[in-house]
Amino acid sequence: MKDIKPIIGIVSKPVRYKEEPLWQYDELVDDLRYLMVKNGAIAIGILPTSNTMEFNENDDLDTTVLSQDELDDLYIVLDKCDGIILEGGLTSSVYEVEVAKYAIENDKPILGICAGFNNLIRALDGKVKVDLTGKHNIYNKDTVHSIKIEKSSKLYDVLGEENIEVNSIHTMIADDSDIKEFKATAHSEDGLVEAIELENKKFVMGIKWHPEIMIDINPKMNNIFIEFVQVCKN
Repeated sequence: MKDIKPIIGIVSKPVRYKEEPLWQYDELVDDLRYLMVKNGAIAIGILPTSNTMEFNENDDLDTTVLSQDELDDLYIVLDKCDGIILEGGLTSSVYEVEVAKYAIENDKPILGICAGFNNLIRALDGKVKVDLTGKHNIYNKDTVHSIKIEKSSKLYDVLGEENIEVNSIHTMIADDSDIKEFKATAHSEDGLVEAIELENKKFVMGIKWHPEIMIDINPKMNNIFIEFVQVCKN
């Protein structure tokens, strides 16, 4: 009998252009799709159900209010998924926060990366802010900084290391006072939260860096995706 693969939904983001395009596009990070397939899952894209083509243009909180019909349509798609990935990017729209809320409320495994980390925090009424120092906004996968992982965390169980180096490709940051109900499971040397988890759930994890582009440097980064797929399968 063929092994049943979990279905992982990757939440798309609208593409922003400096010049007015003829068409609007939504994008998915293909590195994430590939890692889901490589590690034994079926990857599908989750498109916004919002009745608009005017999405938020930066990673500050979108004030759009989705109608119940738009939410219900989104929930129908999410119910078809065994797990969800909130990807990184320069924008965040309210439907991504609603995805995070629904996953948490319904105990559906969810992994938030970079901007996805931000939207998990927002789902529980926390906040993130712009890094005015610019220390963590370096668009280069080879530029890294050190973080310390809590030994009591799922992240430590997965990576098996307390001190690792991660990339610095993000504009928004959070400290311990910002994350509300989440447990901070890793910090940078300057005290910022680098990873979060929600206890008493199957899998709710947010990470501030991009592990999907670090696997060549640190193969253990793939363990995050292996564990996520396995939880979704179970």
